[in-house]
Amino acid sequence: MRRNNALMQQRPSERLQKSLDTALQRGTSVVLATVSADGTPSTAFCTWVISTGPQTIALALDSRGTAYRNIASENRLVAIEVLADNLILSVRARASIIKTQLRSVPFPCALVEAAVIDVRDHGVRGVHFSAPHYVFPDGKDHRAEVERSIFEELREIQPGAER
Repeated sequence: MRRNNALMQQRPSERLQKSLDTALQRGTSVVLATVSADGTPSTAFCTWVISTGPQTIALALDSRGTAYRNIASENRLVAIEVLADNLILSVRARASIIKTQLRSVPFPCALVEAAVIDVRDHGVRGVHFSAPHYVFPDGKDHRAEVERSIFEELREIQPGAER
């Protein structure tokens, strides 16, 4: 418990916080790490993630998955590995489920807010990193419109809003 209190008092440097906010404008890939009640780690790959304000991240999370169950069961400390072009950041945060169903997502998907505790630079000097990216297949252009709606809904979050 003492370690968690010390962790909660840390704040990311202004430079790293700005890098994080810039990277999370739209469509950046992240790996979300959570832990179950029995200590089993789990990861989830997420792309519907944005910065919604100073030290606040919003993400759409499939509510059928392990990461959602872990956060819902009060194991709210999470790690988020942000994978952007020439930028790899490790974020420690406290996650909260804000909405159990996003209206713009056509499957069970929750809105999760992550209050940033700490940001660390995991890049390596002189190494250029290319972020993972995706493209919609031919005939699936409508998915881009759905994705735009999801990002708009994520932006509606008010950092630190009542649950």
